[in-house]
Formats: sequence, structure tokens, C-alpha cells
Amino acid sequence: MKSERVIQAKNVTISFGEKVILKDINLDVLEHETLVFMGPSGSGKTVLLKTLAGIYAPTQGEVLIQGENWQSLESEEKHHLARKLGMLFQQGALFDTLTTLENVEFPIREHNDLPEEEIHEHAKDLLRKVNLGDSFDLKPSELSGGMQRRLGIARALALNPEVIFYDDPVAGQDPIQSDQVSTLMMDFKKRNNSTLVVTTSNMKMAYKIADRIFMLIDQEMIETGSPEETKKHPDHRVQQFINGNLHGPIKSI
Repeated sequence: MKSERVIQAKNVTISFGEKVILKDINLDVLEHETLVFMGPSGSGKTVLLKTLAGIYAPTQGEVLIQGENWQSLESEEKHHLARKLGMLFQQGALFDTLTTLENVEFPIREHNDLPEEEIHEHAKDLLRKVNLGDSFDLKPSELSGGMQRRLGIARALALNPEVIFYDDPVAGQDPIQSDQVSTLMMDFKKRNNSTLVVTTSNMKMAYKIADRIFMLIDQEMIETGSPEETKKHPDHRVQQFINGNLHGPIKSI
């Protein structure tokens, strides 16, 4: 059975002023797959992720989410579509003045007219699943970096989204924490039958979770394929990046 296209990017170019970040991007994100973007710092991974999520408007081309062009939707239609999406931002984007529990409750309250007790219980259940069951009353500043990342994941999953965007979910975490986060993401994906779009520079994570991998480099996007296909990809830039070699066509900053 052929998978449905959840997100489509059609001839997308993304620029900031005169600077072109990515050019002529065409992409179909398929239902229930995990798609991973990799590439050097500054290659446009986060910008592309936010464009696919409807946060940024492309300079040229269009992005369709479940067949809808986000930029052309009315406010109420955007609100309805946003309920189907979850987002883990690279810097967390947590509310510093809210407790851990309140951070997770916030999107539930924004998008649902549920009894307070039901909101509380759903948020607590999510926090327990990310091993923050003892931290309901703590503020983000009182959490470690790894705990903040797990809190961000719990909030991203608060609405049981069909599509989840993860921006560098294991940044700054040690190998054990990274593996825990990767496992957590895949457990939630399996439980909710969701679609994941992920950016990362962590190749171990990419190989563990990806169905398809794409490399962003020199304003273009290269589909490198499955993890096994990526390891054997003939492009020298891909090989330099995945093997972490100093010498090669990619110049370090």
C-alpha cells in the first residue's frame, strides 16, 4: 500500500535578505516515516525544518502540510492544523516562569476545551513517560540540560500530534542520554503511529531512527537514502561528513 504524502515542498528556495540558504528544494515526507536532515553547521537544517513546519514562509515555492498551504490559511484554519503538529525547538523555547507541569499543560489548554483535571492528568502522564514524574513543580532553570530536553519532548507530544518536528534533539547530551532520547522518540512514534522530521549532526542517532536521510550542503539537498545507503553514498561531501574527516570538500569554519 502506497504511503500518503504528509508534507510536500515544491521548488522551495529560502533566503534571508541577499543570502540564499537553500535553493530549489523538492521533497515529499511520507506518512509514518522518520526523515532525518543532516549537514554542517549553518547549512540550513533548522531553517528548512521551520519552513516545513510553517513557521517560516519560503522565499519562493510552496510547502503543503496534509495538502494545505500553511501561508494561505485563515487564522482558525491554522489553529486547527497546528493541533496536528508538534515541535521540539533547538533551544527548548520553554516558558521560564512556568513550572514543568504548566509548560506541558499550556498547549493542551490552548487547543482543547477540556476539564482542568483531565489536562492535569494528561500532562502528568507525559512527564512520567519522559522520566520527569518527580519534577512537576520545578521551573526549567532548575532542570539539567537533559531534563529540559525531555520536558521539550513532553510538550511537543502534548496534543498527540500526527507530525512531530525535532530540531537537534540530542544536542549537548552525552552518548547515554542521546540514546535514551532516541529510544523515547521512537517509542512515542510507535505508540501514536506518527511521522517524524528530525535535524541532527549525531550520526549514531541518525542511523538508529531514520528511514531516509538527507544531507544539506552548498545550498542543496542530497537524498542519501537509508542508513545503509548513506554509509555507502558516493558523494565525497557525504562521506567526509558522516565519517567526521577534517580534510575534504567541506571546509571547517
